[in-house]
Amino acid sequence: MTLRRLGRTLSDLTGQARMSPRPVPSPAEAFAEAPTLRTGPARILCVTSGKGGAGKSVLTSNLSTDLARRGKKVLAVDADLGLANLHLLMGVNPRRNIHHCLSANLSFREIAERTSAGVCLVPGPSGVAELADLSSRDLAFLIGEMGRIGSSFDLVLVDTAAGIARMTTAFLYAAREIIVVTTPDLTAMTDAYATIKTTLRHNPSALASVVVNRARSSRQGWEVFQTLDGIAGKFLGRRLCYLGYLPDDDTVRRSVAAKVPAVLLEPESAVALRVREISEILVPPERAAEDFPDMDDSLAQEARPR
Repeated sequence: MTLRRLGRTLSDLTGQARMSPRPVPSPAEAFAEAPTLRTGPARILCVTSGKGGAGKSVLTSNLSTDLARRGKKVLAVDADLGLANLHLLMGVNPRRNIHHCLSANLSFREIAERTSAGVCLVPGPSGVAELADLSSRDLAFLIGEMGRIGSSFDLVLVDTAAGIARMTTAFLYAAREIIVVTTPDLTAMTDAYATIKTTLRHNPSALASVVVNRARSSRQGWEVFQTLDGIAGKFLGRRLCYLGYLPDDDTVRRSVAAKVPAVLLEPESAVALRVREISEILVPPERAAEDFPDMDDSLAQEARPR
């Protein structure tokens, strides 16, 4: 079998391209050094996947909820303009959605809803035919709205549609931080790489990170990342950042059915623990003054990371 989207044979994907002679960058260092699209204090991160069903909305709902519980001001934007479902995963019954921004000239701030965990959610539409192929002007308006409302938040997580359709790439090309969600399934990995390749060729300054969902073990998650990182290093000359993995956990199915993020429904579950690890990579916990026992309070304040 030949994987034309990867530009090489199957052996490239699963064999020699997996291991790269260069060390994988530290996630914390990579995020600290990456140029970010900042609107005021906000970091804007696009969560995407090459293939539908990889779990990007599950990650977005849980990650935004966990970050909000840690005291961050978080905005979640459902930018899947055809089949939005982020509101379902977060237990919100929205009165309006992004469709009303375009049809009734409303701002994101006017349609936003607050979740029980304190996340500000901009809901997306579902099944609205006229949004299947938005004009460039409408897409630019939505991206501008994201920037305007984002100025009031610490982090903005944008849950895009899967694949590389124009409505998805409009957001990916505007972002500085991209989180690509994949599974160990070969087709999901192939489509994830296609998304990474397309994004980095049009947005070369973006930092691309990977989360492996439904991994059977930490080792499998790491091996899937190594495969994608090796291919990106060999054919794109770029390194990827590994954020971690989410296990194939029944908690996710229960949380989806309950319309409650897993980090709230079962906070000690395996998937909730992994989400917390990912959020701490994205936003490392600040050290308290007690971490500097030999300093007075003023010195401790100066020594804290900024």
